[in-house]
Amino acid sequence: MAQVPDEALRTLVDSASTAMKMFGEADSGPWRFTRCWLRLVAFDQHGRRPADLSAALADFDMLPADLPGRCKLAQILVNAILRSGRFTAHLDRAVALSEIAAADPHPLPEAELGAAVVRSTALARAVADSAPGVTPRGALAEVEGLARVVGDRQPYAQMVDNARVGLGVVVSGLEGGPASMARSSADMEHALQVMAGLMSGNPRGTARIAALKSFSEVYAAVARGDLPAVWTALDRAEEVASSLPADDAVRSAVRAIRIQFDALRETANPAPAGAAPRGSDPVDPELRARLAALRALAEQPGQTPHERARHLHVLGVAQLRHGFHSRGLLDAAISDLRAALDLVPGDDAQRVPYLTSLGTAYLRRVEKLARRADLVEAVRLLEQGRELAGSNQHQQWTQLSSLLAHGYRMAGDKPRGREVALAGLRGHAWNVLLTGGISDADAAARNAAGDALDVARWCLADGDPGSAALALDACRALILYAATETRDLGARLADAGRADLAARWRDAVAETEPELVPGELRREVIAALAGIGITEDGTTTAAPDAATTRLLAPPDLDEMRAALTALGADMIVYLMPGDEKSGAVVMVPRAEPPSWFPLATLSKQGRAGFDAFLTATTAGSRASRVAVAGSWSATAGTARKTLDDVCDWAWTAAIGPLLERCPQPADGRAPRLVLIPMGELARIPWHAARRRTDRGLRYAIEDALFSYAPSARLLCDLAWRAPVPLSDSGLVVGDPDTAGAAADLPAARAEALAVRERFYPRARYVGRTPDGVAADGGVGTRADLLGWLADEHAGTMLHLACHGVVRPGRAGADTSYLLLAGGERMSAEEIVRVAPARSIALAVLAACGSGVCGRADDEAFSLSTTLLANTATAVVGAQWSVPDAATSVLMYMFHHYLRREGLAPADALRAAQRWMISDAQRVPAEMPAALRAAVDRTTAADPVGWAAFVHFGR
Repeated sequence: MAQVPDEALRTLVDSASTAMKMFGEADSGPWRFTRCWLRLVAFDQHGRRPADLSAALADFDMLPADLPGRCKLAQILVNAILRSGRFTAHLDRAVALSEIAAADPHPLPEAELGAAVVRSTALARAVADSAPGVTPRGALAEVEGLARVVGDRQPYAQMVDNARVGLGVVVSGLEGGPASMARSSADMEHALQVMAGLMSGNPRGTARIAALKSFSEVYAAVARGDLPAVWTALDRAEEVASSLPADDAVRSAVRAIRIQFDALRETANPAPAGAAPRGSDPVDPELRARLAALRALAEQPGQTPHERARHLHVLGVAQLRHGFHSRGLLDAAISDLRAALDLVPGDDAQRVPYLTSLGTAYLRRVEKLARRADLVEAVRLLEQGRELAGSNQHQQWTQLSSLLAHGYRMAGDKPRGREVALAGLRGHAWNVLLTGGISDADAAARNAAGDALDVARWCLADGDPGSAALALDACRALILYAATETRDLGARLADAGRADLAARWRDAVAETEPELVPGELRREVIAALAGIGITEDGTTTAAPDAATTRLLAPPDLDEMRAALTALGADMIVYLMPGDEKSGAVVMVPRAEPPSWFPLATLSKQGRAGFDAFLTATTAGSRASRVAVAGSWSATAGTARKTLDDVCDWAWTAAIGPLLERCPQPADGRAPRLVLIPMGELARIPWHAARRRTDRGLRYAIEDALFSYAPSARLLCDLAWRAPVPLSDSGLVVGDPDTAGAAADLPAARAEALAVRERFYPRARYVGRTPDGVAADGGVGTRADLLGWLADEHAGTMLHLACHGVVRPGRAGADTSYLLLAGGERMSAEEIVRVAPARSIALAVLAACGSGVCGRADDEAFSLSTTLLANTATAVVGAQWSVPDAATSVLMYMFHHYLRREGLAPADALRAAQRWMISDAQRVPAEMPAALRAAVDRTTAADPVGWAAFVHFGR
């Protein structure tokens, strides 16, 4: 309404007051209504004075319940409270007013928006207060629905979003994994930036926002596992909060968090086992002071039971972490963790971490004192925790399963222990599938490989190699799996008969990027595809291992054997690294039971030198094809000898013993092995393992055919794909002009043009010709590559003779990419995210580092494997930086055996590599002169020039 002078409004209010006195209390309702409304006008138009709002609320309280218009006035009051700047203080009034307003059959336009804010904020406070009947996930699901109602209408959208962010932090802390925590941290960051804008001109509010922003950085660092960043962010938060009054809630919260983190930090010099005299308590004085500060927090007066429980839990965990050498600390940990558990009701979400910690403490005391009663109690507590967590896909599902399995094994029930441990590993796949992007998936998969190795070692100790194989595969290549498994969720949901959910998903994706779709909708989608029931509040009704589809489970042994038969391979071989323990080989043959054997030398000591070789050969760009053989030698230096040493070690450490145990095929051919090396063993060129004989060096490729796979899961998917014939058309990329981003590769141009002219005459050639001129087909841009991938009729062969770069990392940035024309990039991350997926018979990446994983080794996430997951049936890639000339010769011979001899890709690569090491090389008559010259001036038998290349797929 139009602005009304303050004095005029006061006069009207006085007139209404006079009329109320004249008509008496019985008939004062309409006049009180008018006075209430006038005071609200004054509140909005003249500085939002608290006195005006308080007087309006007092008038409203005196109105008859049946007075016409009372519901609409309640709606106006709700929105006035939202604008008052003291919304939290008036939240109870706003909730009551919203309930009155809800009875209006014809509400005002903004009534629904105000009600959404009130309900969202009330839910957030109910969760913070652990109110009965309100679950964090149920509250979050409802608030996400309210956010859709509000849309982008401000300030309502920001207020609902603040509640959503707060609830997201709670849920991620209780039920989410690192990826969920990382996303919540990003949401907090965004919300705080918006709030900082609103607080401009308010020094105290600005300081509080800055302190909270530093806390969000702490939260993000915890999610990443970046401990140095945790302490840096804590220091910053304390520095900013120090400008606030001593009694400020934010300052007090920052201080409490600092005390908790300091107490959980490991001491610099823990007491060694057995070092303390009998009866003494070897607790570091600094740690004792930190624990005392934590106990003081737990004993502060005026706390709610949940607040005290949280402080006691942190205290107990801190004592537990330092209690291995102190019986006193261990006993104190159990006492305080028990007290924390007793303070929360039986259905409270906090019971899961409390049960986990207390069960862990009892297991620790079993290891120390071997008391049967402690073991019984530990198993009882962990069973309770797993039962609670199992209904929510809790972030501690895998941890609880592992601990419980350990308890069962200590109690002598090894089969049950293996069963529970294997089921627990599925929690990793569930968490990765729930993430929205590669960076989040990376965080979710952080501990998967280590957990899988632990479970596999248990299985091998029990004489169960089949279960060990399932454990290892359950946590392999999870990022790659999730990126492809969730590529077109709308179509998959429609195929599964969930058209309603498919429509909701497509609507959400239409508004934002798929990785930014709200987590609760993604959770519902993945649960539907996995065959896991889900309630209205987002709570799942079954644990991950109860899924009715193979979405979460790795292939079983029968499916692995069937895939081996379909692919014409003989055996899947898992290579398990050892550290302080022995390494092992786990074998899944096509027609025999799984078996295994230990390998004491498959240890870090044996493979330590190879990292020096990789570093030396990829200096500068980290993995860029080197233009001239001489410059490669200068770059590599003495590291060349390291490769020789690694090839020798690989034979004695694994391949020699493996081939001795490998059954020879009845038809006399070489055995065909699919290797899945775990951890850092993925970097080793196992096919180039060698031994010395009377006739000289003999390489493993002379005795067997080796292919590599990211996981048995992907291998099985390849086996069930329809065969794709290799055509004489496709795309050949020859050394695009990178505009100075990398050196020219003259041999790569000669290689690419020869491959195209001799073997794929109908293929499109892009990049540069041998004389450096731009090719008629195009200069080799990112658009050229994407366009070819999108064209189903453009051939089925891709050959890339260009630069590849690998920059290992775990964040959202690209970790490996091709360098194309003008310095453009095509990354592994883009291939699984935006590159069109179509059937390709063969992708040859004659680009350095194209087979190297830029993320954690067990993720097997490289340019080669992402193309394989993107429906290429066979891929050849390089494991390190290779000399240009030798690479060109090998690539030509590979295509020669493929096209002229009719060999399959794996056989053709083996034949080409054997040709490189042969003393009697026969150069094909049709090999161009430029490549013949390269044969003459390179030492073909040097493994540097051929051993980097590996085969994936069919």
